[in-house]
Amino acid sequence: MAHAIGSRMHHAEQSLASAASSFLKSVWKKHELELGKRQEIPVGVCVSGGPDSMALAFLLKQISLRSTDIMTKPVAFIVNHSARTESGEEAKYVSSQLRKLGIESDILQMQWPAATDPASLPGFEMQARRARYRLIAEAAIRRKISHIFLGHHQDDQVETILMRLIRNSNDSFLGRQGIPEHGTIPCCEDIKCAHAAIRHTGFEASLRDACARWVVKNASDDRVGIHQEKTLVPSSSGIQVHRPLLAFPKSAILQFCATHDIPYVLDKTNFDPTLTLRNAVRHLRTHYALPRALQGPSILEVQRRAQSSAKSLALRGESILRMMTIDVFDLRSGRMTVSLSPHFHTSCEADPEAGGYALARLTSVVSPQSKDDAEPTLVPRHNLREFLERNQRRGGEQMTVQQVLLEKSETAQSESRYKATSDHEEHNSEAAHRRLQRDRRSTVWTMSRPPMRRRELDLATMGFCFPRQGKIVEGTYFSAPDPIYTADESHGKNLWSSWLLWDHRYWIRVRADSIEGLSRIRIRPYSESDVQRVHEMLEDERDGFQAMLAEAAPGNSRFTIPVLTVDQHVSVFPTLNVMVEKSKSAVFNRASRDKASLSHHPILEWEVCYKTLDQLCIKNHVAPVEYKIPGIQT
Repeated sequence: MAHAIGSRMHHAEQSLASAASSFLKSVWKKHELELGKRQEIPVGVCVSGGPDSMALAFLLKQISLRSTDIMTKPVAFIVNHSARTESGEEAKYVSSQLRKLGIESDILQMQWPAATDPASLPGFEMQARRARYRLIAEAAIRRKISHIFLGHHQDDQVETILMRLIRNSNDSFLGRQGIPEHGTIPCCEDIKCAHAAIRHTGFEASLRDACARWVVKNASDDRVGIHQEKTLVPSSSGIQVHRPLLAFPKSAILQFCATHDIPYVLDKTNFDPTLTLRNAVRHLRTHYALPRALQGPSILEVQRRAQSSAKSLALRGESILRMMTIDVFDLRSGRMTVSLSPHFHTSCEADPEAGGYALARLTSVVSPQSKDDAEPTLVPRHNLREFLERNQRRGGEQMTVQQVLLEKSETAQSESRYKATSDHEEHNSEAAHRRLQRDRRSTVWTMSRPPMRRRELDLATMGFCFPRQGKIVEGTYFSAPDPIYTADESHGKNLWSSWLLWDHRYWIRVRADSIEGLSRIRIRPYSESDVQRVHEMLEDERDGFQAMLAEAAPGNSRFTIPVLTVDQHVSVFPTLNVMVEKSKSAVFNRASRDKASLSHHPILEWEVCYKTLDQLCIKNHVAPVEYKIPGIQT
């Protein structure tokens, strides 16, 4: 009996090592980390000091030493949550043990308000999680690391699904998929180069250039216009996180640590059932005999079925999305016009679940909703039903779904638009063929960001700051409170601000003449109170500007586009390529400009790009999308 148990444990250890090696090789191959060079690729591993993360660090190091197929250099990130007096010493101890394993490490110091007991703060668990991932992302970017490995195991998976069932027992199966093996780093959507979507294979080059890489770049010299050659958006994959131990229970990991003499520490706060919901669930599983339906095997079966259902839903939803065509995607305002065939409507009625998925995917291209920790969602059944009812009516319709304003064109306008567009494109055989293939009974919807409410207006009014450089002090990483430029260094220089994610739709940064100049610059939505002054400033350019607005952001949608202000007055429409000057209008796409009028202006240059798009609903369109980009005639 003892021999049989020992044999099974030995097999589990071999399986764990083999699985970790295969997992790393699959990541290596999928992301093409060789890049044609035989050199070590740094990868991050998050180490708390517990048995799971220490075992993972050990495995990654052994694989890097023994594998001839891949070359990696694991770098450990140790987060000191500063929630206990002894946590600092524990972090140093873990760092010293990793050093013995030949693994370099950074201690990332979490900082809390002075005279505060972090553990007593409301929502401490979520606050600590967010701060932890953001520290890790900053450190990874500093070290140019794109792949981070986490030690989540099977018990963590079971606990997570149980927690979701407790919080919302009526949740759809999408929330029961549990912790994914791969994904982008959470809680970091607004950190440039951290949270970005994977570029799906098969994207048309026009989509990749116009959406994923669109940049407006303007300056007070001759470098004006659209620069698509210089990629200024995050890398196609951002920082990816991987969890190779999800298939293994905690017991197998503990045995692995014992066999290989891997040291670890235990955080006593993980065993206090009164501290967090996860601790309470862990305590229940450890000390009580739960009903079979709530035991590990049953919960993992729930997860397996949820994943299978989610894959089926995605396939059905993408099939419905292929029944629509994106006609125009205006990046200046984020407005998108689509044509929905009658088959789109009937398919949504026949399969409402897939219809809810399709509509959610479609609206997410335009929506200002945050991507942070956003689980896959479906448009609620009642919203889908209302949308389908409005889609069948003649005449204009309007509704809001997923923070997106949907406006249906009147049927007569749609038919005349169809004929006019077809006549206009007769000379282009490809475009003409595409239009002729479209059913004349298609309905045309325009999707845009809805008018902002007071709270949204407040959140969308933001200042810029200069990049902050973290620093290492005695092996500990701190996120520096001060910018990398000092007043002396900035004198006479042109300084770029940090990238800023505005309204979860646009990435933007500005180049200012000084630190003081940057403090005068803010970004906010265009408002009705700005209109008269802007028109006065533009003088002879007013008619052209109004025509541009009418096309890019008609009606109230113009009050959802960003403007850069100097001393609270509108100075730049960054997505329209327009600059407004007090002394003289300065519209950058005209032939000549008075450079002297810009010499004392704090905004010397700006760069802006639309959010990274990861929507499969755009992937397989047979028709090229018409893009509206400032400076390019379409």
